[in-house]
Order: sequence, then C-alpha cells, then structure tokens
Amino acid sequence: MEVKATSTPLQGASSYRWVILLLATLVQAGVSLLQQTPSVLGPVLTRDLGLTRAQVGLLSSAIWGGMLFTMLPAGILIDRRGERNIILAGTTAMALFVLLASQASGFAWLFALLLLASLGASGTAPGGSKAIASWFPRSRRGGAMGIRQTGMPVGGLTAALILPTVAVRFGWRAGLGAAAAVALLTVIAFALFYREMPTERSASLRPPLRTILQNRNLLAATGYAFVLVGVQGCVTSYLALYLHEAMDISVVRAGAYVAVLQVGGIAGRIGWGVVSDRIGRRAPVMLLVGMIAVAASLAMAFAGRGLPVLSIPILAFLLGSSAMGWNALYLTLVSEAVGTHAAATAMGASLTVSFIGAFVTPPLFGLAADWTGSYQLSWMGLAVWAAAGTALGLLVRESGGRAWRNDQR
Repeated sequence: MEVKATSTPLQGASSYRWVILLLATLVQAGVSLLQQTPSVLGPVLTRDLGLTRAQVGLLSSAIWGGMLFTMLPAGILIDRRGERNIILAGTTAMALFVLLASQASGFAWLFALLLLASLGASGTAPGGSKAIASWFPRSRRGGAMGIRQTGMPVGGLTAALILPTVAVRFGWRAGLGAAAAVALLTVIAFALFYREMPTERSASLRPPLRTILQNRNLLAATGYAFVLVGVQGCVTSYLALYLHEAMDISVVRAGAYVAVLQVGGIAGRIGWGVVSDRIGRRAPVMLLVGMIAVAASLAMAFAGRGLPVLSIPILAFLLGSSAMGWNALYLTLVSEAVGTHAAATAMGASLTVSFIGAFVTPPLFGLAADWTGSYQLSWMGLAVWAAAGTALGLLVRESGGRAWRNDQR
C-alpha cells in the first residue's frame, strides 16, 4: 500500500512503528558510541600519545568531519532509494575504520582513520530521522524523534561508563576496539529486524533542491544547529579533560560526570520533544534550551576547585539537557519544514552546514585553553556563541493550532 506525500503511518501498522523507533535508536547509539570515543579517551590519549588539548579536539572533530562531504548525497540517495541499506553499509564501514584506528601508531594516522570512519555515519541521521517522520504523526513526532535522538547520549553514556575503565586497564587501543565491537552488534540487530515503510518515491513528489534550500525555517534551524552543535562538541570533547585538569578530578570520576552529562542529554531530548508536541511549536522550546546552555556555560566558566561536590553533577546535567537536548527539536522542525518526501535531502543539506560547527568549534575551545592556560575564556566564549545561535531561533515561523492537536493517527 502506498502513502501520500505527507507520509503518515500505514493503516494497521501503528505497532510496528515502535519497532522502527527502537531499531533507529539502537543504531544511532552504536554510531554515537564511536563518535564519543575520542573525547572520553582524551585523558588517556594525552598521556600515552603526548597529545595537546587542541589535538584531542581535532580527533573529536575528525570522527564527525567526514560527514561534511557525504551528508547531502546520502540524504538525496535516501529520499530516492530508501534508508535501510545505506545505514547498514555506512555504519559497518564506520566501525571497521575505528577498529583499524586502534592500530594507529600516532596522531596523524589516528586522525586520518577517524576521519574516514566519519564518512560512514552520513546516512544515519537523515535516514533514521526520515523513518521517524514517516511513521509518526506530527502531534507525536517530537517525542518520537526525541526518543530516537537519545541514541546519541545513550551511546555517549555507554562510552563514558565503559571505555575509560577499559583504556586505563588495557590501553586506548582496547578502548577503540571495544567501541567498534559494540557498534557492530547494533548493526547486526538493525539488519535482522528493520523494514522500510513503503512510500512513493516518485521524483514528482520531491521539490527541487533549490526550493528546499530556500525554505525560511530550514535556514533558521540550520543556523541554530550550526552554533549549538559546536557547543555540544565542546562540552562532550572537553568536560572530562576540564574536570581532570582544572578541578583535579580522577579520570574515572570525570568519566562518571560525563555520564551525568549524557543522562541530561537523554532527558532533554525526550522531555523537550514532548513539550513541543504539547504546545504545538518547536521554536519556543528551542529558544528556552539555548538560554539554558548559555547559563550553564557561564556557570562552568566561574567554577573552580572549591565548587561544592553536588554542584558538578547538577551543572553537567544542565549542560547535557541543553547543549545536547536541542537536537531532536531541530530535526523535527527540519522534517516538517519541507515534508517527508524531501526530509532526508533537507536534513542532509542542513546537517552538512551545521556539522561544520562540530568540526571547527572544539579545536578553537582547546586552543583558547592552551593559549591562556585556563578554561575560563573558553567557557565564556562558548556562552556568547550559544547566545548568538539561540537568537537565530527567533526567525522560525511555524503553523499549528487545531490541525496539530487533531493529528493523532
């Protein structure tokens, strides 16, 4: 049975959409585990390989950077051919390159292999998000997208809880190898149970690329994401190192606080998505999230060794719920701005631009810390950057009202 361009769940298949949601979340967690590996292993890598803070930032950027070249082609291909095989091939390749990276002899090879690994992640974000947009009605899409996007902090949480201990005991190579093995297990589950929703893929249903790229809401959301993904990259890349160096916290305990950060990200992605479903708007919630990120970054700038112990997990949670919690809102807004049949293309284009922020911002954060010998300027600059991105959310114009509330299919 075919569906129309608005792409709602198939009649009688509403229960299977939860299977789709589970599998899309699982494979996203596997990819995120790989992407978070350089940051959670940062203290061990600096010790064993003699890396600078900026080099740690470059490794964290590398695992994202290759997506800049393949995200848009992957999105176009997904809209035309479907997401299943593209996600499978890309995620498998990513895990194998990370496995090769575990044998690297120094920074240059490690950087190159992680950059190649990032190419494989290009289909996961637009493919998984398109699946959620297709299977879930608009009135439930924010919450569903939030659950799916918890795959990122869940992967990061797994990395934070497991990999530092593995690396301390067996070395950073074992840490990378363990991450690759777990990601391959998620690929196997995805391959066994994931089925695409039959849709009409006629070219006549997809607007031209130029029309997609001129959409006002898409442009505003892309600017917002460009800034906030850089904030997210800095927080996930440097929180453990910051706590270890500036507050004299052990590597394992710092990893536990990164786990709290990831828990905040999980809560934020689901919670903010549900809130946006209830009020019928994404943009106001995006603005609130951005303001929390600004406040939490400023608080980190003035934190020190005398900070009460309970304040650290609270700040980590707030950073996670904001610096990581915006993502699902943004993807939902993009899919709704252009319609489901062009959703992967729009996401591919938008994510290509936004991920430049993930590639550029963390090294700059690290450079500021290297030059000043302190993280205070880095955190203050991050707060200003988050404020600039939050302001871009004011440009979004959404529809809503009774049609939104009645969309309960």
